[in-house]
Amino acid sequence: MPIRLIVGLGNPGLEYEQTRHNAGFWLVDNLAGSLPGCRLQREARFKALAAKTRIAGEEIWLLEPQTFMNLSGQAVGALVRFYKIGPDEILVVHDELDLAPGVAKIKKGGSSGGA
Repeated sequence: MPIRLIVGLGNPGLEYEQTRHNAGFWLVDNLAGSLPGCRLQREARFKALAAKTRIAGEEIWLLEPQTFMNLSGQAVGALVRFYKIGPDEILVVHDELDLAPGVAKIKKGGSSGGA
């Protein structure tokens, strides 16, 4: 099943802009900036910055919830319900203290700190 939503987690506000918790925001910002015509815009109905774009011929949503990380499910839930996106079609990007800076890990399922 193709990815239809890439969620970058972070915390809104200037005081958090350069903290590790915004790694998800950084990835989504860089991805949006590298795609022609892709611009994140405030979407009040989703409590997020969002953009619809195409990657490798597939339509994909980019999302940066504008709630604090522990409330990001509100934004993600609103968008996935509206566009009928399933859990297997979502990629969530976030920081991880257990990994060294610059190291990435992909996993399916689990919980925080889980394998």
